[in-house]
Amino acid sequence: MGATGSGKSTFINKASGSNLPVGRGLESCTSEVRTSRPFVVSGRVVTLIDTPGFDDTSRSDTDILTMIAAYLSKTYVIRLQYISSG
Repeated sequence: MGATGSGKSTFINKASGSNLPVGRGLESCTSEVRTSRPFVVSGRVVTLIDTPGFDDTSRSDTDILTMIAAYLSKTYVIRLQYISSG
């Protein structure tokens, strides 16, 4: 998480080999929560989460935090269901 234009998407692309869209300057490009392609670090599968930036001109920080919290909550529930059924 970070401010719009701080390089979140660029970092995720470089770290994971993904090709998520990247904005230019302080113009927001990420409008929803997205994930990188999974990759392995020290034998563990890692997926990075790209989020809309704070101080965005089209959304409040509260709206962005609510979106991120909803995504994380949904992902957590899906993961619990997978673990308990497996």
